[in-house]
Amino acid sequence: MSFILTNCIAISIIFVLILFVSIVCNKRIVALVISFVTMLFGSFLLLYAFAKISGFDALDIQINGLMIIGEGFILLVITSVFISVQETKKKTL
Repeated sequence: MSFILTNCIAISIIFVLILFVSIVCNKRIVALVISFVTMLFGSFLLLYAFAKISGFDALDIQINGLMIIGEGFILLVITSVFISVQETKKKTL
């Protein structure tokens, strides 16, 4: 568990890279799933910090969890816009 807590930002960056690769490969469902997994990962960090950790370490992990949840919401918006643009292009052709 300590590996996940110390490398949570790196793990979220890997999620972002996987999302952009799936967008390039036109895998829409995978992109949506990755954005939801990113939000779930941030929620897990936030709830774990509330339940198991105390002191300033908990505050650090809670802030990281909130940042990752926000990143997941941003990725969800980007994915939704990308899917909408693709669908409008299909309908105009």
